[in-house]
Amino acid sequence: MKKLPLKAALVLSAALLMISNGASAQQQAGQTQNSQAQQVQDAVERTVDRFGIGVQGGVGLDPELIMFGAHGTFAPIFHRDVSFRPGVEFGVGEITTLFGINLDVLYTLPGATRATRWMPYVGAGPNFSVANRGFEFDADDDVESDADDDGNRFDFSDTDFEPGFNFVVGARAQNGLFVEMRATAYGVSNIRLLAGFDF
Repeated sequence: MKKLPLKAALVLSAALLMISNGASAQQQAGQTQNSQAQQVQDAVERTVDRFGIGVQGGVGLDPELIMFGAHGTFAPIFHRDVSFRPGVEFGVGEITTLFGINLDVLYTLPGATRATRWMPYVGAGPNFSVANRGFEFDADDDVESDADDDGNRFDFSDTDFEPGFNFVVGARAQNGLFVEMRATAYGVSNIRLLAGFDF
């Protein structure tokens, strides 16, 4: 058997080490990339879990309205039990038509566990509403009506912009269903009984 010169043996050993280190570095780089990708995915999932949307509907009392609306939920805010829920609502009644923007902050009462079926919450926040109050007469009525009245439900002749403040009490289920009572002070004073669903 022929002996390899010392220089050739060193070059061959260095080449083998470089090849094995290159393969090891590629494997570590692949693991690092997988780990970084998993961290990014986890961060995206945590961020998405902080945001939600929902819908609600119900009845308003004084004035009598059929209410419906939609909202977004941003949680947690400052504390795991505090959420910010901006939303819009529409109300249609015999005399009143209402459009409102709510900026509510909700606090879920402590003590709920995964086994708790309904989690109670309370909240408050500003409300900005535009309300139109009008009364229409049928053509058969004996009361004289304005000749220029076109019967448009959204006639802005008796429209009021009323800022107010909401007080909210309710309960939500683990599956997203919720029921609540919302009372507005100052602005378009109204008590609403609502049910809805958070997606």
